Amino acid sequence: MTLPDPIRKRLGLLAAPFMTIAAGAILLSCEDQTPTVGSALASGEVQIALDSLIWNGTMQSIYRGDQEKKVECPKINYTTVYDEAVDTRSTTNLLGRISVPEYGDLNCSFVSRLMCTTKLDIPDSIINKPERIDSMKLILTVPRGALTGDSLAPQQLRVFRLTKSLPSDIDNRFDPTGYYDPSDPLGTRSFTLSALGMSDSLYTHRTYVDISIPMSKEMALQTVEAYTNPATSGIFEWPQTFEQYFHGIYVEPTFGRGCVANIAYTDFVIYYHYFTPKTTENSDGTSTTVIETKVGGAGVFASSPIVLSSNNVTYRPSSLLNTLAAENQAIITSPGGYKVNFRFPGRELVDLYLDSQSKMAVVSNLKFSIPAEEIQNDYGITPPPYLLMVKTSKLSEFLASNSLPDNKDSFYAAYSSSEQLYSFSSMRSYILDLIQNGIKDEDLDFTIIPANIEFETNESSYDSSSYYSWLLGYSSSSSSSTSYPTKCTPYIAKPSMCRLKMDEAQTVFSYSLQQMR
Repeated sequence: MTLPDPIRKRLGLLAAPFMTIAAGAILLSCEDQTPTVGSALASGEVQIALDSLIWNGTMQSIYRGDQEKKVECPKINYTTVYDEAVDTRSTTNLLGRISVPEYGDLNCSFVSRLMCTTKLDIPDSIINKPERIDSMKLILTVPRGALTGDSLAPQQLRVFRLTKSLPSDIDNRFDPTGYYDPSDPLGTRSFTLSALGMSDSLYTHRTYVDISIPMSKEMALQTVEAYTNPATSGIFEWPQTFEQYFHGIYVEPTFGRGCVANIAYTDFVIYYHYFTPKTTENSDGTSTTVIETKVGGAGVFASSPIVLSSNNVTYRPSSLLNTLAAENQAIITSPGGYKVNFRFPGRELVDLYLDSQSKMAVVSNLKFSIPAEEIQNDYGITPPPYLLMVKTSKLSEFLASNSLPDNKDSFYAAYSSSEQLYSFSSMRSYILDLIQNGIKDEDLDFTIIPANIEFETNESSYDSSSYYSWLLGYSSSSSSSTSYPTKCTPYIAKPSMCRLKMDEAQTVFSYSLQQMR
């Protein structure tokens, strides 16, 4: 092989060793027989073990080089557990009722504290003249598609002002009785979530549907008075002081059974109007004055991630799901309902690893996959987008502390609708801990629940040019993105359900083996 003159001049004295490296690489490439997974490398001293096993109660094969070994893969022990309680604190709220033959009955209301506006965005001319204040509305915002059921189903809701502070240890079983006056609603509204009355072009550009509930004018006047009165204006400066003035709201469905909506935003808005003269100079030297009407609105209270908001959820599974659970089928539902407890085959995997008789081994990864079966229904209820798998002994602490999956005691898996599969793909730290520190029963017992995972993505780019690349006159660069979970909570955004096929669950355990001579 002869290098072109410009490149040869660049290489100078480096040309000889560079060619030696290149020739060696070519020689290895020609002699390489492309070993398959499990075959020996480096004269049979190093092996790559890839133990792919389905835990269905059968004898299966693994390979060490050319040697086949039969191993027993017992079925995974699991139980389907009904849990009425679920942590339903959330920045979004469910509202409505549905009754689905395959899923069951779901009734959703919510309570929420509110965040105050530190600066009331109303002109002084309005604040000083309360007669210019028109009205007040509570606006519940539903993102497009954030509903389950029939958008044409007629609904009705009522809103109440809370009369005392919400408890901090709230969950879906919270009973708001005694926290509001049922004879004194702030407002009532009948509605549907259908956008069929809009023109096609308008509907295409709308990403949400608003439910507006009229409040009394007196409430608007009282709010402005509290904001402008020096004796009470300080309550708007901090959420803690504002909560003492306005404890929050309770919103309940009162009519309708056919739709559950996810309320993304809750806003109280004050509307006002005033008149202003506008004078126009005419060509004949005269002037014309007309009175223009100015209208506006200002948000005063709103839901916020930093204040307490919780769903009151009552869910009763269908007879179908109850029958499947009684037959020991692995059923998952949300919000609340069925979850799955099971024993992970960690002891069997460690035994296989230790039985390799290798004096040095390096664990590459452990992947755990569970097929899922969608349960047919006419309401579009699908499997949850993510599953959370946590050691049962640590589940309560995990949820109470708003923890994130650490790939040692807790893991998450996204649902693949094309493969109908959940894959927990980063369990290396977990299996290493079992190998190095021994196995306790609590290390094998896990609970699976539906989860909502939020992510942050980091973009990075780098120049992959090497010194030799520069010498040869070319360079390259590449970029990558990495997503990290930033929030993990029980999934309550929409109803969901599926059956996990635990008898078809699969582990793929990869590690290298080396016999030292």
